[in-house]
Amino acid sequence: MKIINLVACSISTTILLGGCFGAENGQKSSNEQNSLDRPEDQFESALTYTGEGYDLPGGGKAEKIAAEHKDEVVKATKDYLKKEYNTDVDVHNMVGNQNGVTVFYESVGDVHFYSTAIVPIDIENETVLSSNVWTLEGEVEKGIETGLFALWRKEEFDQLDSLLEEILQENKNIVGRKLEAIQNVGGNGFMTPYYFVQPLKYEDAFQDAIDLYLISSDPDTQDIISSINQEINSDDFLISIQFFMKNPEAQPSQEIFEAIKEKVENANQIPPGTYVLSINDHYIHKESSEGYKKNSISLEEFEGIEKDS
Repeated sequence: MKIINLVACSISTTILLGGCFGAENGQKSSNEQNSLDRPEDQFESALTYTGEGYDLPGGGKAEKIAAEHKDEVVKATKDYLKKEYNTDVDVHNMVGNQNGVTVFYESVGDVHFYSTAIVPIDIENETVLSSNVWTLEGEVEKGIETGLFALWRKEEFDQLDSLLEEILQENKNIVGRKLEAIQNVGGNGFMTPYYFVQPLKYEDAFQDAIDLYLISSDPDTQDIISSINQEINSDDFLISIQFFMKNPEAQPSQEIFEAIKEKVENANQIPPGTYVLSINDHYIHKESSEGYKKNSISLEEFEGIEKDS
C-alpha cells in the first residue's frame, strides 16, 4: 500500500469547531497531560464525554440568549436547512459564538450526515435573527456528499463497521467516542463513534446526485445514488479512524496501533479512500472535543493507506 501525506481536517472546519479528529490543537505535552495533576476541569474520559464543556470564543452571552429562545433557534435552523438544502434535521446542541450560536444537527433520512449552522443573535436586544441563518461555504454540501457516498457504498461501509467492531472485540483496551459526543459536537459529515468521512477534493461524480437530492421530494430514495456512475479513487475521500485507550492511566499502544493498521491494510471490500488511524490516550479535551495529543500515535507514524475501488 502506498503511504501518502495528508491533513485530517479542513481549515474551515477547524475555525468553526475549534479542532477536528487527528489535528494538533495547542494542548499540553504528553508528560503534562498524563500526570496525576491533569486539570480535571479541562479533560474528560472518552467513556463519559458527551460534548459538555465545548466552547467557542466569546459565546457566553449569545448562548444564554439562545437557551432562552431555544424553540426559535431550532425552528430557524430547521426551516433554513429544509429551504436551502431540502434536508430535514434533528437539532442536538447549541454552542454560543461571538455573534450567535453554532447549531449542531443530524440529517434525517437515508442520506445521513452531521453538520452545523450558525444562527445570529442580536446581543443588545436579546433576539434571535431567524431570517439570517447561514452555514460555512461548502460545509453542508460536503456533508451531503459523504452521506451519499455512504449510502452508495453501503455494503462496504457495513463491512468497515463490522471490521472495527471485530477490532474492538479483539482489543478490549480501546474504545471509541460516545454517540452523544458525535451528535452534540461532531458536525463533520458522515460519522460514527469510530470514524468520520470527508471529501479530499471536489468530485464531479457526485454532482448529479447532489443536484437530485436538493430538488427531490423524497430524499430517501435509492434512485438518487443511481446517478453516481464513476469509480472513486483513494484520494477522493478521507476516512479517519480514531480510538482511545480504555484505561485512564494507559499510554497509546503501538502494538494495538500496528495490529489495527495491518487489519485495515488487508481488509477487502471496505470503502475506497485514504485511511488515517489515530490511537489516543483516555482523555478528551472538553472545550475543543479533541482527543489527539502529542502522545497520540497517528500521522507521524502512519500517514495514510490508499484503498481504491
